[in-house]
Amino acid sequence: MAAIVIAAGGTGGHLYPALAVAAELQAIAPDSPVVFVGTPGGMESRVVPAGGWTFLPVRAFPWRRARPWTIVSASLGAVAGSFSAMRILRRQDAGVVFSTGGYASAPVLLASAVSGVPIVLHEPNARPGVVTRIFGSVAARVTVGSAEAGRRFPKSRTEVTGVPVRRSLFAVGREEARKKLGLAGEFTLLVLGGSQGAGAINAALESALPRLAEARGRLSIIWACGKKDFDRARLAAASAPVPVKPYSYIDDMGSVLPACDAVVGRAGASATAEILAAGLPSLLIPYPFAAADHQRLNAEAIERAGAAKVLPEASLTPGLLAEEILALAGDGVKLASMAQCARATGKPDAARTVAQAVLSALMGAPC
Repeated sequence: MAAIVIAAGGTGGHLYPALAVAAELQAIAPDSPVVFVGTPGGMESRVVPAGGWTFLPVRAFPWRRARPWTIVSASLGAVAGSFSAMRILRRQDAGVVFSTGGYASAPVLLASAVSGVPIVLHEPNARPGVVTRIFGSVAARVTVGSAEAGRRFPKSRTEVTGVPVRRSLFAVGREEARKKLGLAGEFTLLVLGGSQGAGAINAALESALPRLAEARGRLSIIWACGKKDFDRARLAAASAPVPVKPYSYIDDMGSVLPACDAVVGRAGASATAEILAAGLPSLLIPYPFAAADHQRLNAEAIERAGAAKVLPEASLTPGLLAEEILALAGDGVKLASMAQCARATGKPDAARTVAQAVLSALMGAPC
């Protein structure tokens, strides 16, 4: 049986949707081998093998918009890496390549285009990235997280699926999750900064904590602050007027999201897809330097759907953050309305839909 090669990595936003699709592929077509290809130093080199998947490294280099000259090294790196990728495609007898975009996938996609191996792309963001835009014209199928992203690709080969999320997020019930975390009946807020943490969010929350005293006994916070800010977060939590549990990273999000009532975080496509699939209201603080400002577009779309409120980082202060947290925790009617909108917007079956598109390309089905 020809192998399914998945090219993904660099960030959690690219990697976790790919892992969600891989799990669905394994469930639907257990006889089709699934192989991941990514950068040797990226998070994928750790997370993929830990999940039991085969991982093969190919070197690639990022292009940073703030440093325009890096496009040269990124382009040359993609070409050089494509030779290694072509050898992998031959050895694995690749029947299809699936990618969620990002610089880590560029060498494999280039090798696929040259070798004639069908490509299926998934673009999770409202504004497509450079890699998906480049290879979208030659892909057999393109799946997208939103209708806005779909307008950037050939209509006949594009399907709006939503962003794939891991089924493990739904494996644990609310009561079991709250019991594991030692939570009682209080409103529980999850503060997320993405896989690398978010300094601006962490700093604002650190200074906002003393302002939450009026919610004592009614509010608790789970704070995924990243490794860099963990020590400061732990100190801030120790003197906070409400219970705060800091984590450098949350590996098992499926045991945390169900326990929570709302989320504060960035607006990456993967994170927001998980928040929506869990039916949680959110305060979204888009990363202002995200490529093509895609986080702002993601967040605004969710706000229009009634599931979130957007707080631009430029106007984020400890006072504003505390005010918004207290307002959310104290307004049950508003919270219920936002949760209903989140559930209506989320697409928990997106991973299976995308997996079926990959299998169609593998079997040579018409697009």
